[in-house]
Amino acid sequence: MLKHIIAVSMLMGCAPDAMPDEVAPEPAASSDEALEARNWGAVVLPPGARVYGRPITAWAKEWYRWHFRVPADRSPMLRLEQDCDEDQDGPVYFVPTYDLDTTYQRTCRVPRNRPVLVPLWVIINDYPCPDPAFEPAPGQTLEDFLRQGALDFNNGTQDLVVTVDGRRVDTRRHRHTSGLFTFDADPSLVGKIPDPCLVGGEQRGVTDGWWLMLQLSPGEHVVRVQALAPFGTPIDYTYTLRVGR
Repeated sequence: MLKHIIAVSMLMGCAPDAMPDEVAPEPAASSDEALEARNWGAVVLPPGARVYGRPITAWAKEWYRWHFRVPADRSPMLRLEQDCDEDQDGPVYFVPTYDLDTTYQRTCRVPRNRPVLVPLWVIINDYPCPDPAFEPAPGQTLEDFLRQGALDFNNGTQDLVVTVDGRRVDTRRHRHTSGLFTFDADPSLVGKIPDPCLVGGEQRGVTDGWWLMLQLSPGEHVVRVQALAPFGTPIDYTYTLRVGR
């Protein structure tokens, strides 16, 4: 059973991950990639890239921790007009989804020289849940239970097409599935974010979906996402990312 579906989708954490300040910073991209970014405007980092010492799946977990940390009254996931950079102070810039629709346009002001994590179609399968039937099978680990549910649901995504500044990205290479992790949701989000398992406190989850880590030159960049969601709803949203000079 999957339960948490958001616009860029999110559905329905145990060893703690190293936090960004626990790893030695390193360049977000190689010098060749940086040169390409200057020449062509946008670089899609490879799926195996390590940004400040951490893989993209680790940053996806941090994205979710940020997503659930911001109170509802200023959450960019619930307010399309809200600044995208609400409560962002880490080395990677997180582009927010808008959880209340699958068709929208959003503009974000992005600081210069920060790698940018863009969720394309992503979900989180979280636990515990008020539904008493939402439990692992006998002998099944919680991680395997949550991962399998997330994968089974997301496998129903069809015709995912993503462009960055008009250039199409091969999204098959950019699907990331995490291990089990913890997050702590602000209580004000309960009943507002479409996740019936959100308890407004510490929970565990597994995330799966398609993410892009970008290195962007100053100026305006456009990421467009189109697909058919697993539940049959068309997806069509555009992120305009304005990078400071």
